[in-house]
Amino acid sequence: MITKTDIGLAGVNNARELGGYPAADGRTVRHGVLLRTARLSGSTDDDLRRLKEVYRLAKIIDLRSDEEINGSPEIAMFTGSTSPDHDPTIEDVSYIHLPVLDMQKQMKETDEWARKNGIYPISGLLQMLTVTIESGFVGDGLYIRFLEDDCGKESYKQFFRELIGLDEGRAVLFHCTQGKDRTGVAAMLILSALGVPEEVIIEDYMMTNIYNSNRIAKERKMLEVLNGLSPEKIERYLMVMDKVSESTMTSVIAHLKEKYGSVKDFILTELEVSDTEIDMLKDKFLV
Repeated sequence: MITKTDIGLAGVNNARELGGYPAADGRTVRHGVLLRTARLSGSTDDDLRRLKEVYRLAKIIDLRSDEEINGSPEIAMFTGSTSPDHDPTIEDVSYIHLPVLDMQKQMKETDEWARKNGIYPISGLLQMLTVTIESGFVGDGLYIRFLEDDCGKESYKQFFRELIGLDEGRAVLFHCTQGKDRTGVAAMLILSALGVPEEVIIEDYMMTNIYNSNRIAKERKMLEVLNGLSPEKIERYLMVMDKVSESTMTSVIAHLKEKYGSVKDFILTELEVSDTEIDMLKDKFLV
């Protein structure tokens, strides 16, 4: 599947760019400089060459937790693996780790909920999916938690500092595990700062369902063969896995508008990006 945003990485899921979107002052987002993907550990040699030579990649920003990267056994139920999942090293490309989730805090809260509700120890895929949804670990409030908790707020603040410091003519790639939630919020924030209309931001967010369509179809078939799962529950489970829902993004945007006035006002006040720096970002990333 190839679309106008595809960056042509054979071993990386949900790999695309933000170029071409309409933005402030009649300008558009510059192609080939703001790249968003899922985990990079499946990158082929050709993928790495493409990032270095075609996109002139300067920075990789990893939004995952330490536990995800190191394959910590305590979250294996949620990640499906205890193997380390480090990003590849690319010559002349900086690696910046900015964990959005305090995974220890989140796992403690999830475990407490599971114990309280008699679902402990958590075993099997369905129990894991049920607990993550019913405990509030995922859902329409997830992205609000990203931006209101100190860990996430500090990481997104540093995310903007890295964008501001990016050398002209070079690209930045930001990613999490599936390239949909923490990465989706990062894309929403920078596109908002650049003056991209809200409906376009949501369209970009929802493209995850196109890029992950094969994975989502396989996961749906897997869930459908299990007894007792309603179509509604299957859809909720898919949101934990590889699918996104428009309401998740519209909820966080509505929250930022209600509490701060606008997404840009949140960026100015809470992420400490100045109007001058936003103008610098526009000059850097718009054409």
